[in-house]
Amino acid sequence: MLALGLVLGLGIRTFLTTTKKTEQGNVNSVNDLTQGISRLIRSLPNIVIWIDADNRVKYASENTISSNIVRDERIQVEAIESIVNAVRKINNPILKDVKARRPLGISQLNLTVWALKLERGDVLVWAQDNTVLGRIEAVRRDFVVNISHELKTPVGALSLLAEAIEEADDDTETVKKFAKRIGPETKRLTNVIRDIIDLSQVQADDPLASASIVDVDRVINDSVDAVQLLADLQNIEIYKVKAPGIKIVGDHYQLVMAARNLLTNAITFSQPSTRITIGAKLISNVIEITVSDQGTGISLEDQGRVFERFYRVDPARSREKGGTGLGLAIVKHVCENHGGEVTVWSVPGQGSTFTMKFPKINEGSKAETSQEMRS
Repeated sequence: MLALGLVLGLGIRTFLTTTKKTEQGNVNSVNDLTQGISRLIRSLPNIVIWIDADNRVKYASENTISSNIVRDERIQVEAIESIVNAVRKINNPILKDVKARRPLGISQLNLTVWALKLERGDVLVWAQDNTVLGRIEAVRRDFVVNISHELKTPVGALSLLAEAIEEADDDTETVKKFAKRIGPETKRLTNVIRDIIDLSQVQADDPLASASIVDVDRVINDSVDAVQLLADLQNIEIYKVKAPGIKIVGDHYQLVMAARNLLTNAITFSQPSTRITIGAKLISNVIEITVSDQGTGISLEDQGRVFERFYRVDPARSREKGGTGLGLAIVKHVCENHGGEVTVWSVPGQGSTFTMKFPKINEGSKAETSQEMRS
């Protein structure tokens, strides 16, 4: 950042020197230089502001204006204006981290600001907005804390069970009792690791970079096959609504993963001897894959948070069934990866319907053409 700031500063200084020399000469040359510097500053991706001796903004990059950091030729963030005033009193640039309230908003700006004094009292400000990076870092920290907790519980339980079995090696019944509890804890640990891997994959991969034509009926069939045993153990019927001819451009594995997670979630929160329905339909160029259950339902308050990582509507039941709290977050990422979204409708005590929405493929698309060539 400092290097880029220095380059900009030197460029502006060169411009001002050139301007000073040609003030009495070719006015067109001065105007050309001015317009060139203006275009350069406005096109830069970060926050760049050129302020004159009266603290009026001469030029500002586009995102500086759109974020209201500059308005009506004035800097709207007091902390930045203070740096501008301070740098005029010294010969060296100022590099400083700034936290300030965002203009016309309640959120906070987290900036790294570099300022350089130019000639005639002008000042160049170059800043990097770290606000989004800060949020990402916070999410990362929360993820590490949550996943550590999720892994610690089953690992700790397995460790205690191993000690208990070792101490009770002469008591057959006690050994059997503790050995029975190893299975569920191992399954829980396996589920956490699997979901971490799945979430990492869908966050890292771009399915549209190597997209193919995916048959929605096949996605439904494969996802149902993956959870059929779990449904049978609960005596839950899974009813498939066929969707002949409906296709999606994307990654078959990711789409099956998303549908499977919705089905697993529906089974977890459904009573025995109930029905789950999965199907697809095309509505106004939007492909909708829905999973409906007759389960416990989700409150309106919880509906806004169910797609967050590790969020559980019913923590006790989810843990009892081996849920990790990552399944719906995976669904959300898969939908976003495919240019779509996922929504939920639910009434407590009546059940829930999750809908994945994807754009309909265009006839003669690149992916379709590629598939035809392969066949």
